[in-house]
Amino acid sequence: MSPASFRSRVLDLCLLGVVLPAFACAGGVAPGAPASIAVPGSMPAPMAQAKPDPSARPDPSARPDQSARRDPSARRDPSARRVSRPVTKVARTRVDSAALEREVTKRLAHRPLAMALTRRLRNPELADRVAAAVVYEAGRLRMSPSLLAGVLLIENGPADSSAISTQGAIGMMQVMPVHIGSYGCLSGDLLNVEANICHGARLLSSYLRRTKSVELALRRYNGCVTGRNTPRCHRYPIRVMRTASSVRREMLLSAAKLSDSAAEDGNVSSSRLGAELPSTVASEEADTGNAGEPTQCTTFLGCLRNKWSR
Repeated sequence: MSPASFRSRVLDLCLLGVVLPAFACAGGVAPGAPASIAVPGSMPAPMAQAKPDPSARPDPSARPDQSARRDPSARRDPSARRVSRPVTKVARTRVDSAALEREVTKRLAHRPLAMALTRRLRNPELADRVAAAVVYEAGRLRMSPSLLAGVLLIENGPADSSAISTQGAIGMMQVMPVHIGSYGCLSGDLLNVEANICHGARLLSSYLRRTKSVELALRRYNGCVTGRNTPRCHRYPIRVMRTASSVRREMLLSAAKLSDSAAEDGNVSSSRLGAELPSTVASEEADTGNAGEPTQCTTFLGCLRNKWSR
């Protein structure tokens, strides 16, 4: 390279070194100059970043629409709110099933129990005979007919009057011969249906008076002792009470059918069948859990068709 060309190249570089910093400080670029020029032996200059102007205020037109906010005056009118209907409490009658059973047997005698036993014994004549004896003894001793029927069905399911157990218990209610003549029954023949039920009912009644507990009385009637003679005897009261409850339910349903058929045939006046129950049988209570359910237990037939408390 000639000395003249070398000097011109050095001058050009010196001019660029003077002009470019001046334009960089002014924030601009020389017209027609490239966006960035790399100078040999120098670091690239950082790009200038625009800083926000503190004096500049935001444009009010860019704010969110104030009308989009909830207007307090535009709230729902309280009168337009949904009005909740008050829950009406309907008085529902609860009936003691034991008291209702007494009322049924007073009005219809032993027929409801006979119908209930017929379904189990499959012998209408025997069922009617057993039901008549059970209802008679229950009324005389102020006991529940369904309880006596429950004992009879647990002791002797087929109701075989000639049945004799391995321990020597005889007849319908499995009475031991040692009790013959002790309770004022008309006959001492335990193979007779009426005599056997008489002995069994009066024996159970004596246990009830002594123990003041149905469970203990039933255990004593069963001769519940620890040993091989009466295995699992602690379950005996539960079985009897379960059977008695089932018999009572069947009695009440049968009584409703009998009352309906009697009213249709005209044998019994509708005023008698629809007479109000005594205060000892029905008592009205407020039942909040079954609001809106009509009560049907203000009459005798209504109570028979309705559910009972126990």
